[in-house]
Amino acid sequence: MQVKFGINFMPSAPPAEVVGWAQEVERLGYEILGISDSQSICRDVYVTLALCATHTERIRFGSRVITPLTRHPAVAAAAAGTLEELAPGRTLIGIGSGDSAAYNIGLKAAPLAELREYALTIRELLTTGMAVYHGKSARLTWTRATIPIYLAASGPKTLRLAGQIADGVVIRTGLLPEIVRDSIDQVRAGARATGRDPDAIDMWWWPDVNVAGSYREAVEEITMSLAAAGNHLTRFTTEGKHIPPELLPRVRELGERYTFADHVMPGSANCRLIRELGLVDYLADRFAAVGTPADCIEKLERAAEAGARQFWMSVHFDNKVGFMRDWATKVMPAFR
Repeated sequence: MQVKFGINFMPSAPPAEVVGWAQEVERLGYEILGISDSQSICRDVYVTLALCATHTERIRFGSRVITPLTRHPAVAAAAAGTLEELAPGRTLIGIGSGDSAAYNIGLKAAPLAELREYALTIRELLTTGMAVYHGKSARLTWTRATIPIYLAASGPKTLRLAGQIADGVVIRTGLLPEIVRDSIDQVRAGARATGRDPDAIDMWWWPDVNVAGSYREAVEEITMSLAAAGNHLTRFTTEGKHIPPELLPRVRELGERYTFADHVMPGSANCRLIRELGLVDYLADRFAAVGTPADCIEKLERAAEAGARQFWMSVHFDNKVGFMRDWATKVMPAFR
């Protein structure tokens, strides 16, 4: 079966170094590159993306993800339009409700209605130059562009919204087959509800990944990412998110105690927290393809059989280039 892979980074290093990572993404045969937006803990997403645009030739790329809470839609549309001029046909706009970018400036995640209005306003500005946002007129006079919009989704309501309005969805629900199937059903139901073709929605799964000599060694390097995934399970509500009842109190405590200043930071308080709560193995089993190459291949094969065929992987640990080379040579060939 055909399976595609992409990479997402936090721009946690100087831009020139991130550009080197992006060039390796392209050279090694990955399909798509995402750059995270979290102004309080890393470099600027659009400055970084502009450099990646001018130093690559093939890969698609874009924000993963911006939030309505930190950029007016006209500002976001202008940034995306500028990137499209730099790399025509290769750009996308990833949008989410707001995670560390919001909570680190004292805000909370944007509600679903705001996410909808934000995405539709950006699209209208780019395609027509005019839109109404929060009851006020907004304009974009200098460009017209058709740029795909992707929503990040970690629960059933956002999955359905993506099916209703988005060109694609970044699915942060897990890799277990029953969860994969339910996530696909939610997106497709949203598309059908608005008369759209469900097959036209570009679905990418967001797993945590690592290759090492053993499962335990690989998991230890991604505990910061697993903590972030667990925190997403508590966003707005835990209903419909496939959390085992016996783990629900511990998952809720994770959400209450999560430290956004340490978001996806190796060795952070969040790493210690999920160990204290006994959630490491649950989160790794649900959200990660991790361990030896054979372990990773087996996990992804089960997810692919359930319908997940595109994996946009977050890489937050230090040895990013080494990981990408290992994954490209030891895991990707199994899916060609």
